[in-house]
Amino acid sequence: MGSLTSMFSAILRMVTDVVLFWHNKFREWYRRRSPVELWLDTLRSTTEFDEWEEAALHLDTLLGLDLWRNNPTSRHYDYRLINERLASIEVARETGDMNALVNLLRCGLVRNLGNITAPKLYNRSFAGTKFLIEEYITQVAEAIEDIGSLPASAAEAAAIASSVPNQTLQSLEDGYLRGWRSGEMIPPVMSTQNKLDFIHDTRQAFGRSSLVLQGGAIFGLCHLGVVKALFLRGLLPRIITGTATGALIAALVAIHTEEELPRVLKGDGIDLSAFSGKVKEPVNATKGASRAFWRGWAALMRRVRRFRREGYFLDVKVLEECVRANVGDLTFEEAYQLSKRVLNITVATAGQGGIPTLLNYLTAPNVLVWTAAVASNSSASSSTFYGPRKTRILCKDPQGNIVPWKPANTADFKHWTHASYSESDSPLCRIAELFNVNHFIVSQARPYLIPFLQSDMHGPSLVETRNKTTSVTAFLVRMMGLEIRHRLHQLDTLQLLPAGIRRFLVDEGVPGASMTLVPEVTASDFVRLMEVPTKETLEYWILKGERSVWPAVAALKIRCAVETELDRAYQQARRLKAGGLRRKASTMASTPGAGDLQVARVEWRDRARDRDRAHSTGARCLPTAY
Repeated sequence: MGSLTSMFSAILRMVTDVVLFWHNKFREWYRRRSPVELWLDTLRSTTEFDEWEEAALHLDTLLGLDLWRNNPTSRHYDYRLINERLASIEVARETGDMNALVNLLRCGLVRNLGNITAPKLYNRSFAGTKFLIEEYITQVAEAIEDIGSLPASAAEAAAIASSVPNQTLQSLEDGYLRGWRSGEMIPPVMSTQNKLDFIHDTRQAFGRSSLVLQGGAIFGLCHLGVVKALFLRGLLPRIITGTATGALIAALVAIHTEEELPRVLKGDGIDLSAFSGKVKEPVNATKGASRAFWRGWAALMRRVRRFRREGYFLDVKVLEECVRANVGDLTFEEAYQLSKRVLNITVATAGQGGIPTLLNYLTAPNVLVWTAAVASNSSASSSTFYGPRKTRILCKDPQGNIVPWKPANTADFKHWTHASYSESDSPLCRIAELFNVNHFIVSQARPYLIPFLQSDMHGPSLVETRNKTTSVTAFLVRMMGLEIRHRLHQLDTLQLLPAGIRRFLVDEGVPGASMTLVPEVTASDFVRLMEVPTKETLEYWILKGERSVWPAVAALKIRCAVETELDRAYQQARRLKAGGLRRKASTMASTPGAGDLQVARVEWRDRARDRDRAHSTGARCLPTAY
């Protein structure tokens, strides 16, 4: 009897072990996440662009989107035209035919050649667009650099040829130097003045870009992240326009040099002392979440009491202190001379003529930047967030004294939400006229518009990274918002829309090609609208702004890489013309070699190498699931 009991117990334990084993296996299988889900998690949670790009490349491989990128054909652009021009440029560069290359670049070089900037070409893949388009832009940028690197005289060309060893020439594979090996041992020559004329005319025909930072209240801090992401990718336009909170960020960016910007864009170089001491924390306040909650709650209660007592939420005096502490008493012209960036600030007046609605170093060179930024936020005739208050714009007289700006002495400035522009006097139209701008990068952070908008170049992430319920809900909300805005525009055209609704829901039109960047916000972010800016707050919103740019980087490179190269070549030619740089011949005579002659590759070469590396590693490099 005892042996039967023991045998039965052993069998029961064996069956139990088998059942538990397969139960655990089934649970692991059920909970196991696919490689796509793992990389999507990385795409959603990473705080670094390099990690985001790696995840995007892996997702393209796993989902077969790299095959779409490799296939040049598409009904959304003229791939035959792009392929033909690409082949012509490559032949001209390989044979060293600079005349043909100049002719190709001067004829037909436009930003949207063959419809290559169509949004549908950038919302199919995570990591970019058709490789044919990327290669075409790469070749154009390198061709411009080839022309900018040509010697300016026959003597300089002979010096270059004599200073470079034959074995060095044989190792060169790029640019006009290929023509040397075909028998022409003296490189082509183009005078500095001819370079200037060519680049100037090509640049004028191609057009320029402007970054437009629109509104946002506390959401406007996202603009810092947008500027940071563009700056780190070499895509930040030299023309920056700001409205309301965007004016504050634009002023902060435009007064700093290239060397100073990285520190500012991290938040370390921003003085927030004007906001310190506004909230008195209890003695027993702890650090972390409870402290942040207390500070936010105290700020909200203080502003609610101010609204009940005085009719507005925010104190414009604090805003003035903060802006002046960070910008100083620089004028628009001084800011331009310091950073070589064109700062534009839009203001709205109560119908007075003779006052420009767009302030910059051309229309208001002696105006203090910080006073213009405050005027873009405050109002003298209506209750806005900052309350009704007479705003004075100051300027510097010929002796450097700070005095009121006479054209604005009798003007009442309105908040930007009360502005109503005709198509002809819109500030953005004025920018297009003054600076040859035909492309606008719009960073949209207005809280009442964000729920109904999405970035133009969002990639497939809105479909692939959300579950079906969330995706359908987001689609319905977006469609409803677009329908509402369309109907409001119709009512506004018929002049039937009340001003109180119009100023909040009808946005200013953009006079040209544009790309809209919208941060992805949640319901909890709207609770932050009244919080006091802190170092932690800056870091949070900067990351939000950066992430809104990452899916659009590939599209921005296609739109702006040629413009950036033209601008760089033009500045280099101007310095050479002025005698500010040593000639290439003298440089190479002292240190002979090919380093100064070899044409630099643009960033897509690195991206192609990263893509190949991602293809070779495949699913073996998947992040570990915990």
